Amino acid sequence: MEIENNFGRYIGRIHYLLSRKLTQLNEASGNGITADQFRLLTHLWKQDGITQQALALLLGRDRASVTRMVDILEAQDILKRVADKKDRRVKRIVLTRKGKLLKTKAYKAAEKSLEVALKGFSKADQVLLMSQLGKVIQNLKN
Repeated sequence: MEIENNFGRYIGRIHYLLSRKLTQLNEASGNGITADQFRLLTHLWKQDGITQQALALLLGRDRASVTRMVDILEAQDILKRVADKKDRRVKRIVLTRKGKLLKTKAYKAAEKSLEVALKGFSKADQVLLMSQLGKVIQNLKN
């Protein structure tokens, strides 16, 4: 198997380029967030107020890298840490008004990045691609 042209390398390259495109589009839109920060925010847009520990698990990242992202987003007034009502040692991550308002623009940037990535694919090709990638995900989960 040629190392430069294998399936894993292609998936890794797609991830890198798609993340880079999303970051560029977010910058161009004035959102001021990276692809990784967008991913973190998608979890808060679904479930505001989860713990930093839960975010780390959902993102599959270590606590230190999540702490850095939260620090940056907090400095931008996109989210804030709030002490848990039952256990003040636990910090919950809560969206600010600015963070809530960012959702629509950030999702538009994400949709545009996918549109760019899938340019030239028919709807049928897109459905087939998603089906095939879904099989790969299931294979790796087992």
